[in-house]
Amino acid sequence: MNMPVIKANTSAVASLLGGIKVNTTQAGGTSFLSFDAKRTGEWLLGADKEPCTGDVFSLDVTSLKHGYIQWHMKKADRRLVPINQALPAPQEPIYYQLKGKEVCDEASEARSLDGTFSDGTRFTLEMSTFGGRKCIDGIITQLVSRFAQQSPFLFPQVQLDTDSYEHSSYGLVFTPEMVAVAWFDAEGNEEGAPALEAPTKQSETQGEQVRDEEVAPVVRRRRA
Repeated sequence: MNMPVIKANTSAVASLLGGIKVNTTQAGGTSFLSFDAKRTGEWLLGADKEPCTGDVFSLDVTSLKHGYIQWHMKKADRRLVPINQALPAPQEPIYYQLKGKEVCDEASEARSLDGTFSDGTRFTLEMSTFGGRKCIDGIITQLVSRFAQQSPFLFPQVQLDTDSYEHSSYGLVFTPEMVAVAWFDAEGNEEGAPALEAPTKQSETQGEQVRDEEVAPVVRRRRA
């Protein structure tokens, strides 16, 4: 899998996961990643809403945050802190008149993360629905479990997936899913992969020959 592994100082990850405060949900030049839960069930990237369901990204573990997001007049007020800090207090509800009716904009509990696709495209994902929080919390739960077991493989590559169910009132409802397809340590070694042997003079020569040959262009993101 030709994916960038997002490395971080292991002690920074230990500090993050060892002091985690997030109450997980039960049941850079960056683009924004979003999920269309109402119509298509697709993961969408950037302003052009490019479909990327099935693509795999490297998760920046140290970017994981929780908190609240409050939307008012098409503007977002974000109170997001690293997951090893206590959940901040939510914003106060905003009451106002709209078309002769009183409207209230309340804060929603949220999760956020940063990731990188195989071509180096970075994105930020913020989710404040129950299904969205549950999706990210599933990855956080795996990270916490691995940290508790003292596993060095704390850097996942994650596939964007989707699920759906039939709601009695709303019909077909789509839910976001994330599946960790590989785990790496801080040195970039994949869990379960055979240890790499020290390069020989012959292998170094072969490597130079490969680099001299024309290499096929890298696909922007990898479909599973």
